[in-house]
Amino acid sequence: MARPSRFLRAMAHALELRQRGMAHSGVRRAGDSACFAALSELLSGGSPSVFHFSSAGVEYGRTPLAEFDGWAWAARLAARGIERLELAGNPDPAELAAFLDFAAGLAPDEKVPLGLVRQRLRWGPAPADHGQEEREAYPLTDELDVMRQVFDAAGRGDRLSLGDVHAVVASLTVLVAEAERPGVPLRHGVAREDYQPAHALNSALLALVVADALGLKPEERQECALAALLHDIGMARLPPPTMTGDHFTSQDRALVRGHPMEGARFLLRHGDLLEGPAVVSYEHHLRQDGSGYPRLSYPREPHVLSKVVAVCDAFDALLAPRPDRSAFEPSSALIELERSTASHFDPRVVAAFSGVMHRTSGGRAPVLTMRRK
Repeated sequence: MARPSRFLRAMAHALELRQRGMAHSGVRRAGDSACFAALSELLSGGSPSVFHFSSAGVEYGRTPLAEFDGWAWAARLAARGIERLELAGNPDPAELAAFLDFAAGLAPDEKVPLGLVRQRLRWGPAPADHGQEEREAYPLTDELDVMRQVFDAAGRGDRLSLGDVHAVVASLTVLVAEAERPGVPLRHGVAREDYQPAHALNSALLALVVADALGLKPEERQECALAALLHDIGMARLPPPTMTGDHFTSQDRALVRGHPMEGARFLLRHGDLLEGPAVVSYEHHLRQDGSGYPRLSYPREPHVLSKVVAVCDAFDALLAPRPDRSAFEPSSALIELERSTASHFDPRVVAAFSGVMHRTSGGRAPVLTMRRK
């Protein structure tokens, strides 16, 4: 999340200048100008931005910003009573300066022109039920936005922001760990151009719970979620019309069958940092019976994380409509998955997946929370 990070760092610089006694200097004005520019850039997308500060760090919406874990200014702002900062519109420089004065402790609350500042810069303690409300109606909007940026970057051939990707993994891990009842909050019903980012999130959520059911170590679960987020990154390298037409041609199918190789090549450009996800990208369409793609000269057994992601990828793909078929209902998708076990998937992984999907009392139906626009 480059824009939120730039704003936070510019804000911290402006606050530090104030605490060094430069409240009326040209240096302070330059710091304020840089902060204002970063804020304007952040708000250029047109939607309000909300930060939450605590001694643990910073959340942007509901996404933890990993690079700000233990950030000193997060604890200082929370101690000053600024646990939540909502940027509801573009303030003028004087409004921003007044907020910075208050945040730095240079102006007591009653001296801040609240009538102006709180129109577009709103701050204060977090609502008492903030965490519970967010968990009950978690839309994955911030994570979807990050993955949209990740796929856009891959489409342009740019290097990925690994900090952003790891932040999404951390957010999904917390969401799964804090669930008060069994469930997998999948995201569906998104615009067609958002299918791949949403599919990445869904696959990663499923991979986390399946990896846990298989008894994988914590670091393996994290690696599995990371690989699931990026397993289809090769799809971003395909010509845009391939997956957006009303018909799926044989030429389209041939292009799609090349996405594992394309994704692995792209991820390996990042060096050994994404070597594991590159392996999973390459292997997630290899099948138990030696079929699948890409075709191997010498068949070999895929990595265990590739087997987990293959099952999660296939299940979520069945829940989405295709030009040549309608979307499956979750129960039907699970049956289809189990039917394909002998030829396509590792039986142990499918058994773990089925167990996760049937964690209701009596095991009557998959436990899924569908998020729709």
